[in-house]
Amino acid sequence: MTSSEAGTKADRVRQAVLAEIMSGALTPGTPLDEVLLAQQHSVSRTPVREALRRLQSDGLLETGARRQLLVVDVSVEHRREITTLRVALEGAATAAACELRDEDDLDRLDLLLLKQRRAADAGEAETFLRLDEEFHLAMAGAARMPTLSRMLGQLGAFVRLGRLGEPTTTPHMLGLVGEHEELVSLLRSRKAAKLRTTLATHIEQTQPRT
Repeated sequence: MTSSEAGTKADRVRQAVLAEIMSGALTPGTPLDEVLLAQQHSVSRTPVREALRRLQSDGLLETGARRQLLVVDVSVEHRREITTLRVALEGAATAAACELRDEDDLDRLDLLLLKQRRAADAGEAETFLRLDEEFHLAMAGAARMPTLSRMLGQLGAFVRLGRLGEPTTTPHMLGLVGEHEELVSLLRSRKAAKLRTTLATHIEQTQPRT
């Protein structure tokens, strides 16, 4: 097997395991067995081992007893840490975003708002949460800071994990859309200081809207 073929198989296994983690099919604390995964995906243990190594490097797997790899448990403390990091990183992008944003950025955000409202009205929570992540990445992307955007992308997996099992009601989703609309308005008018404080409050507010 060439290194390219091994890499492709490892990518396929990684994506499959990642999808199961993100959907909640693999719950926190679930041990992952190399032999079983190799059988499930019709590959040798080598690409499975590489896929698991990458997921561990991403922070989605942790070492448990007997050196088993377990699906990470996003604790309350971990969620607080993620929130702190998001506030710092997304907040750091606001000044540059207000300075550098163009009409394409605003058009993209307006389209995401439209899609979010449609998803909220239809009660499509999974679609809404995916669009919510896209929205925040698009806001930060207007700052033209690729390293920051990459770091936020990596945090996105933990944000999704932290939301697993939480109710996402239509009123909650519509409340978030309203807050997103305010953020876009502030970006459009280039009010950087106000955008930073409003964005921080938005990220820190984790209770469902009623």
